[in-house]
Amino acid sequence: MAEGSIPISVWQVKYGERVVRRSDVLNDYAQYGLPDGNLDMDYNFWVLRAGEKTILVDTGYDIPARDWLGEISVTPPAVGLELVDVDPTTVDMVITSHFHYDHIGELRLFTNAQIVSGQREYDYWFGKWESGTLDGEFTTAENLEPVRKARDEGRLRLISEETEVFPGITVYPIGGHCPGELLVRIETGNGGLILAVDAAHFYEQIDNEWPFFAFTDLHEMKEGLAFINRLAAETGAAVIPGHDARVRDRYPAAPGRAADVANVLG
Repeated sequence: MAEGSIPISVWQVKYGERVVRRSDVLNDYAQYGLPDGNLDMDYNFWVLRAGEKTILVDTGYDIPARDWLGEISVTPPAVGLELVDVDPTTVDMVITSHFHYDHIGELRLFTNAQIVSGQREYDYWFGKWESGTLDGEFTTAENLEPVRKARDEGRLRLISEETEVFPGITVYPIGGHCPGELLVRIETGNGGLILAVDAAHFYEQIDNEWPFFAFTDLHEMKEGLAFINRLAAETGAAVIPGHDARVRDRYPAAPGRAADVANVLG
């Protein structure tokens, strides 16, 4: 952390869960010659605080409102925000890792925040929306509408290259899972964190650089996993996979009433 910079705290907030099979979520898993088995999959968003500033990475979505993949609601995102003492209307910035439903489904709540997104992500999904080809995709026009609103209100910032979007917070467009997937690195007092989000859902992907089953470009996904490991080696930052329930075993629960839904990562 640079001398004189404001310390950044990072909390992971869980809002849903489901159980998946390795063979269902890891691309061509049979090639590894390993036994199949279950993985506990959490659905999260991340709250970053620096002084008086509050920044979110992703927003979660309202699971009861639509059953996408059989997710089980644990704590609705709006309730999770209340438990960690975040008023959505006072959030300064929301970094969207990508535009899938479970990452921007509640973006509508953050009416005053600057929205930081990947340029390629915006171009890809808005191109589909405008051409009427969103059917069957993991996002909807309703999910994208708050992005459009932020654009029209001058609150949308589109990123095309490695960019420090806030002192101590840098995003990296790496693609793969989605064309404009953003990796987020945060400088903290204990070496830093890399929020992989959907660039790496599980620790197995980081440890072995195994791609996920869902991708827009398999080569980009493999390159992205290699980049995550290089960046971690260069910076000493710990990598946090986006959906792995084991993160909760490795980091302490948040204090007070947030303990059941949030973990302190840094």
